[in-house]
Amino acid sequence: MHIGIIGAGAAAVALLDALALSDDKPSGVTVFDSAPALWRGRPYQPDLDTVRVNAPPPIMSIRAGDPGHYQRWLADRDVTGYLDEGLGQPLVPRAVYGEYLEDTARDAIARLGHAGCPVRVERSAVTGFSRDGRAVLHTAGGDHAPVDRAVLAVGSGGPRDHYGLTGAPGYIDEPYPLANTAAGLPAHHHVAVIGSGLTAVDIAVTLAAHGHTGPITLLSRTGQLPFVQQRPVRLDPLHLTPAAVRAAAAEHGDLPFAHLVSLMRTELAELGQDFDTFAAEITGSEDPVARLRRQLGAVDASHHGRRLLAMVIRTVGPTAWPLLAERDREMLRTGYFRTINGLSSPMVPHNARIVLRLLDSGQLRSRSGVTKIEARSGGGFTVHDAGNWSADNVFDAVNPPAYTTPAQAQPLIGSLLAVGAAESHPAGGVRAESGTRRLLVGGIPDPTWHVLGNLAADSMFIATNPPGLAVEAAGLVRSLFGG
Repeated sequence: MHIGIIGAGAAAVALLDALALSDDKPSGVTVFDSAPALWRGRPYQPDLDTVRVNAPPPIMSIRAGDPGHYQRWLADRDVTGYLDEGLGQPLVPRAVYGEYLEDTARDAIARLGHAGCPVRVERSAVTGFSRDGRAVLHTAGGDHAPVDRAVLAVGSGGPRDHYGLTGAPGYIDEPYPLANTAAGLPAHHHVAVIGSGLTAVDIAVTLAAHGHTGPITLLSRTGQLPFVQQRPVRLDPLHLTPAAVRAAAAEHGDLPFAHLVSLMRTELAELGQDFDTFAAEITGSEDPVARLRRQLGAVDASHHGRRLLAMVIRTVGPTAWPLLAERDREMLRTGYFRTINGLSSPMVPHNARIVLRLLDSGQLRSRSGVTKIEARSGGGFTVHDAGNWSADNVFDAVNPPAYTTPAQAQPLIGSLLAVGAAESHPAGGVRAESGTRRLLVGGIPDPTWHVLGNLAADSMFIATNPPGLAVEAAGLVRSLFGG
């Protein structure tokens, strides 16, 4: 069995590592990607030290079932200068994590080669697909590569240009690497950032670290800032577990969202903690700066509601999501996506302190209600919200929504849809079978195609982090070899 992997980011690294660890091996693997930096994807390419990993090492392993894999790799490196005092953990630059992914990929490729499974990297995008006895992948370079199984591991791509600013001088449509886009800006420029999430925080923190003196304005619909991550505490849920949600679905025919809420209530009660206090924390309306200040003061808080929810979103969420009734999935997509995504990927205290300092000084501000951004013919931009004001540069920091097909993958997805190898999901992305991650057409699994990560609309709800990709990849390998 020859496997083709489309994409050479973190998902591909997780899959190669899982294949190398498996007792069964394919006859060969070909990885297709035209990106300049293999194995790092968009987030972990070479960049400035201010662009840090947004999670502590114990929850960033790319190897399923081995949470210490990344920590052991870090043990050989000096990370003392990157300690986040709020978390008590080193938060290294994302470029360093990219080195970890590269090393893991190289090691997996070597182990597969020694086991008789050669791995070839084709530096070209896959743009089409056909069947000719075997499945055939068509590359942008004109090659045709026959495979037995193929895996979509294409990520979610970069920001979308919602205001039609592409090509305007001073507009930065892709912030990363910030070494290229932020470090060289004139220090006095007024910088507007579309978005107020983690990418926007990276931009503000990097500008401040490199001596930017001009104003920085974050633009978003709500004006909300990310949640602040709390110091890790070991939690071992007894009730809100994958086994419990599978049992509930078997009993009810699907998984009622109300049952998940009930399990969360029970879990907190076991800890002697109040559910209503926790619920008010994540759903209440509060001034963004006041909330940031309060949450920074609660990094060591004894109430575990947010810690528990952040954990189960990642550990139980992939099991629960396909089992939920469609009405509940639609409710979560339309009403709570931002909140749940923010809880699962909060801002680290190190960055939160810098953001609060910038807000208190007046250099950073957050504005909501933007209706239009226009490029001026003489340079610069006019931003329309409650008033009209000017900016010298505009960064687009709004990541695409879940299940968005990256621009570079659209020709291939179009080809899969045309030949009946894939089916679009109404929420975006493609339909996929839970567990096997096979593409579904009319409810029937395709014999060739699987998907890892954010395109799997039936299987996933939020953007997948490296440990989540590792779990998916390990499950996919078991599926490939009938385990």
